[in-house]
Amino acid sequence: MKYLVRSIALFVIILALVGCSEAAGEAEVSLEAVIDTVSRSTRSSDTEVSRNITPSTYKIALTYFALIRKDGAVIPIIEEDSAVVYDFSGHFTSPPLLLGKKRIPVGEYTGYEMRFTYLEMDLECSFSVPSWSTDADTTKLTKLTSRSDLSGLEYDTSTIRLYFNDDGAWIKRDIIVNTAINAEDPPQWQWMRAELESNGYTSFFLHTRPVSVGSGPTQVINLFDDPDFWGSSDILTIRSGETVGGGMRAYITPFSISRTTKVVLTIDISNSFNFWEDTTSAFHNSTDSVVKLDFGPACREVPEAPSPIETYQLGDKGFHPFMPSFSLVKAP
Repeated sequence: MKYLVRSIALFVIILALVGCSEAAGEAEVSLEAVIDTVSRSTRSSDTEVSRNITPSTYKIALTYFALIRKDGAVIPIIEEDSAVVYDFSGHFTSPPLLLGKKRIPVGEYTGYEMRFTYLEMDLECSFSVPSWSTDADTTKLTKLTSRSDLSGLEYDTSTIRLYFNDDGAWIKRDIIVNTAINAEDPPQWQWMRAELESNGYTSFFLHTRPVSVGSGPTQVINLFDDPDFWGSSDILTIRSGETVGGGMRAYITPFSISRTTKVVLTIDISNSFNFWEDTTSAFHNSTDSVVKLDFGPACREVPEAPSPIETYQLGDKGFHPFMPSFSLVKAP
């Protein structure tokens, strides 16, 4: 009987020790996020003016988020095969949106890394094509008979997706636009051709991505060219503390986790869509108080000889959606 009592007591002590060890070794962490719109600066150059826009809505298709401990251990909180879309509508400033919750090892955390498939945002913009374009009469497109007369341009809010990792037909650096007319209609995602030619490629909106034959009129409008940012890997991972392109700013205030903890990721999207206006173009139509974003192709008109070939740019150029500024802190 005494042996049985001693055995039970020893078993209880072992359970208590295991429980204390688990409590001391792990803690539950909730990862929340909120959108902020703190002003950020603009840039300028001699013949082009840099303009920034703050989106009115924002979504992130996230596949992976991990904290990095001081000793270098990488602890995933979100790890999905397919992207989970987080809609920040109603989560500007507050309340925060829960991204994930997980028990992780205690310790001091000094970094984080993440992967997302695309950023989706609503921007007020126009789309224009020359009158000879085959889809000139398509809704959302303004048919320009004179590239110097922009009085007919129509501006409305359109949903734009910006791809930072591949997703089926969409590949990283793609910009696509939803051309559906009504919000209740199924989305109609389409590419925009970067160059049109009057005796060749005349369609601006594209249901399927053209096969590239080099830097010719088959290319589509895409995100900024920055090899250091995009890297050579098929998968793009954003890490805090790195000096990367794209206007990226990924910060962390190091914190220790010893018990149930909430950490908040603030995503600053202010002025996060950047483009360039050529001061020699009629599309130099923004002011310091009113920013007008214009999508349009470079055009090459090939008339019958002996008339010369004309080349010109419709819309703005240098579309460079800044990466949001990510700042991760431990909640008080």
